[in-house]
Amino acid sequence: MFKAAHHITTLCTTVLVCTAGVAATETLHPITPPSSHAATHWGVELDDDVYSSDVTLSAEYAPLARVSVYADASFRFLSYSYEYSTEGYIHNYCNLHVNGFNETYAGVKAMLWRGVGIDLGWRFPPGEGSQVARFHRLNVEPFTTLQFSRDLLVGTALRYNTFLEEGGFKPGDEVGVRGSFVWRFGQNARRTAGWQLTEKFLYQVRIEDSENRNLARPYRQMKDQYRGMKIDYEIMRYFEIFKVPLGIGLNYQIKKGTLFGFETGHLIGVSVGGR
Repeated sequence: MFKAAHHITTLCTTVLVCTAGVAATETLHPITPPSSHAATHWGVELDDDVYSSDVTLSAEYAPLARVSVYADASFRFLSYSYEYSTEGYIHNYCNLHVNGFNETYAGVKAMLWRGVGIDLGWRFPPGEGSQVARFHRLNVEPFTTLQFSRDLLVGTALRYNTFLEEGGFKPGDEVGVRGSFVWRFGQNARRTAGWQLTEKFLYQVRIEDSENRNLARPYRQMKDQYRGMKIDYEIMRYFEIFKVPLGIGLNYQIKKGTLFGFETGHLIGVSVGGR
């Protein structure tokens, strides 16, 4: 009874996220087989000299053992930047950025064979919470999972991103590699309570210049190739409440490279969710 109620709640959450048209900054999830779960995350981020605070909702529902649908959504409550200069004059600058919903992510994940699957995702342009990444994006990720031991799950994935043209602009395609380690320890006999330590990383490269197709062909290249990396650490403590696992945890994320900025890519957050 409780298991059925848990699945119904997760399904309703997923449907609401998919249909509400809200948006989220991309969450770095661990690479796992299809499952049903939902979580919310609050984070404070410093990225490219911009301070921000976001609340994110993530949900995944598996109607079949080998197939699941998922969605991410977030709202940016606070975002501002501050600059101070004394080079020949005193200058103070404070900018309160536009806040609101960010990008929407939705997709489907399927296991094709033992330990081998594919993840197909779509990113919608953001609302007022972001002024970047304003293009539709298709994400294709073949992935593998390996149950290295009873308590350790290892996942790897290859990534390919392509974008739709908008307003005569076509971002260049991207490739990347993802990986994750999910380690559970101190669990009870039902494996529904205990600790979970997760490490996730992403390395991504733009393999061609974006194009401004409003210009003549010799002048279209925008020379914006880049590379970048994200690394995320999360520790969760799960409890069993009415036979439903519920967890709370902390995470820290660092971003490096020409994609994210060398010095200002940091995020600290709190997560609450079930599995």
